Amino acid sequence: MIATGVVAITLIGIVGMSIGRSGGSNPLGANVGMTAISTIGSSINSGFTFIKSGFENVINFQKNAKKAESLEKENSRLQQEVIDLQNKLDDVQSLQSLKAALNFVDEKYVAKTLSAKVVSKNDGNWYSSFVVSAGSKDGVKKDSLVMNGNGLVGIVYEVSENYCKVISLLDTKSSVSFKLAKNSEFKGIITYGENIDEKADYRDSGLLQGYMFDSNYDVLPGDVVTTSGLGLFPEGIVIGKVGKVIEDKNNSLKYVIVKPNVDFKNIDDVVIVEPRNIN
Repeated sequence: MIATGVVAITLIGIVGMSIGRSGGSNPLGANVGMTAISTIGSSINSGFTFIKSGFENVINFQKNAKKAESLEKENSRLQQEVIDLQNKLDDVQSLQSLKAALNFVDEKYVAKTLSAKVVSKNDGNWYSSFVVSAGSKDGVKKDSLVMNGNGLVGIVYEVSENYCKVISLLDTKSSVSFKLAKNSEFKGIITYGENIDEKADYRDSGLLQGYMFDSNYDVLPGDVVTTSGLGLFPEGIVIGKVGKVIEDKNNSLKYVIVKPNVDFKNIDDVVIVEPRNIN
């Protein structure tokens, strides 16, 4: 287009010279010349307009590119702010959960507690066993109590220097003595050793199983179940609520299906308490 403009200007010069030579003696020639100049001038004007438009498009493209880059940077900054805020919220929730867990701990054991995070778990949906980020170097011992802000989780089963393995109340190796909150005399035990019909289905649904020490104990769905204080576990730690009562009159047993207070599908932070000396 620039080359076209140069050619057009040259033609205007030639035509102008021709008109100058002919002077006024040939009006027809002069008119033709002026018409040619007008046509060429119009072409030149169109060419410059096109060039100007092209430059404006380039400038606008550069401005839009800078604006898009600026918006992209701002979007990245805002996304990072959201991530940072979510991390802070997670930290606050973790602290609240750990603080709530300490409410279950007797004052004389508080100094012997430590917090830890879950780093891996067993296959499947439920946390029946998992590994946490604390070991013997942190003072963790086998049979230490493990809980979170919702209640009893399980016990430490194995200990290495930097980590320990926990088995939860859902694990078949677990057992814990309990009592009913409404009457501390009504006691029983959570265990998977009993031959309860459909017991595999209950466990697969994340429910705990056990039985009352006396089949005459008055236990009903909705009764709150806590640790009894017998064995390794201190008294009064929430386990869950009775969901179903099954009477086995042939064996004079009363089984209970307990819905745990802890969400065994979602365990992130735990408190580990040194085991009691029961000797």
